[in-house]
Amino acid sequence: AFIGYLQMLYGPIRSLLQVHNTINQALAALARIFEITDTKPEITDAPGAEALSRIEGRVAFENLSFRYHTGEVVLQGVNLTSEPGQTVALVGRSGAGKTSIANLIPRFYDPLEGTVRVDGRDLRTVTLASLRKQIAIVLQDTFLFDDTVRENIRYGRLDATDEEVQEAATAAHAHEFIIDDLPDGYETQIGERGVKLSGGQKQRIAIARALLADPRILILDEATSSVDTEAERIIQSAVNRLVRGRTTFVIAHRLSTIVNADQILVLEDGQIVERGTHADLMALGGLYKEMYERQFDIPEIEPGPGDGAGPKPVGGPRFPGEEYSGG
Repeated sequence: AFIGYLQMLYGPIRSLLQVHNTINQALAALARIFEITDTKPEITDAPGAEALSRIEGRVAFENLSFRYHTGEVVLQGVNLTSEPGQTVALVGRSGAGKTSIANLIPRFYDPLEGTVRVDGRDLRTVTLASLRKQIAIVLQDTFLFDDTVRENIRYGRLDATDEEVQEAATAAHAHEFIIDDLPDGYETQIGERGVKLSGGQKQRIAIARALLADPRILILDEATSSVDTEAERIIQSAVNRLVRGRTTFVIAHRLSTIVNADQILVLEDGQIVERGTHADLMALGGLYKEMYERQFDIPEIEPGPGDGAGPKPVGGPRFPGEEYSGG
């Protein structure tokens, strides 16, 4: 009988222990959440900051220097101007300062010296909310929520209708795979960080979200560097539609994606060392040309009958001093 009672109690006791463990895990998670929510942001609206009305998209950096907290200076004496609707490409080795420039435009940080202006306004004089709602960012590692495809796209503009969400998805070349490949179409739950989607699918969702937001300034941070060639072709087509009429800053390792940029800025050790169009920089014969030729090398072999003589991508480092990571 005693053994029978033990067997009867075993299940409830085990359940209680599981509940106890779950509660402890939840308490630890809550403590971390409260720690984050109680943290005061370093960048806040200045007293008297004004809301920024609809902008044209002119961006200027004036004698700008920047460092992260107490670290070394990562940008020095940067001057640049992007007119409304222009595409500006930022290229250089890892750590050259490309991402730092991109982070200063939505005012994720303030410069150590100098000024960032949008339409002539110092970013420190306008409200963060009014600035950031006019900027969209498409990252290499796209952040998606554990929700439906529809709601992840709608995050670009929360009051968007279902029809507007679908229009954005169609423009981003996402509608086809949503309808054809996902079990519940737009109502498919995609999992934490979009684990149920491929890299190319996640980036097309991110582009659809950006299209829905209709920003005046767009930041593309290596938006096609982690996908295969076919996915890159589809994504690049969507990106071409996304950038039309918008001031766009592109951080890219694949130089083939930025040869048509209005400006290419070559960074080295936190400074702009070359600037111009693709043709200008190739004629200059400097660092950009070196990077381009390393990516598109022409073998010094006499071609036989029918052999092509055009540049061919090679499987080596994409930039001098940078390890190759595929593609």
